[in-house]
Amino acid sequence: MPRNKEFDYDEKLVTARDLFWKKGYNATTMNDLVDTMQINRSSLYLAYGNKHDLFLKSLTNYIQNKDKQYSQAAKKSEKPLEAIRNVIYSVMESALRDTNCLFTNSVFELATTDQEVSEMLKKQTLKAVDLFEKLLTQAKEDGSLLSAKEPRALAHFLTSGLVSIYNTHILFADAKLTKQTTEFLIGSINQ
Repeated sequence: MPRNKEFDYDEKLVTARDLFWKKGYNATTMNDLVDTMQINRSSLYLAYGNKHDLFLKSLTNYIQNKDKQYSQAAKKSEKPLEAIRNVIYSVMESALRDTNCLFTNSVFELATTDQEVSEMLKKQTLKAVDLFEKLLTQAKEDGSLLSAKEPRALAHFLTSGLVSIYNTHILFADAKLTKQTTEFLIGSINQ
């Protein structure tokens, strides 16, 4: 008779996600995962697959949380430019609270060497670009976006700017500078 899992799958996935988030993919060993998740190696492999499989599941979990964060932030206002500001401020708040970002870390650690991770990151980036483009197009239509910039290009710029908020905070650990970077990004919208 097969044994039942003696752990909560989602809870342990979050534990693994947080370890990858803290240490990065390459610095995290299977021993680290076994010790931190507090499950035996065979249970880990049976439930999650190998280290790479577990990382992909962890990154998916993280991305799902970011999707919710962006969506909730955008829905706080019916005004499109304010919705964009809300998303950007939510990223700043995450950077100040969490110090770093698994997504951003993965871009720099794995995007050039791991095709599966790269595709996940690209897909998520395009979702953010699509959200910003939709809001920028609405702002152009309602007259609140005065910039002559093309909405898709500006949406790409704003999305890449989200990473700059994390980079600033990771490198300098300076809340004031992180907030200034955020304000400059927001200020670039209508220039």
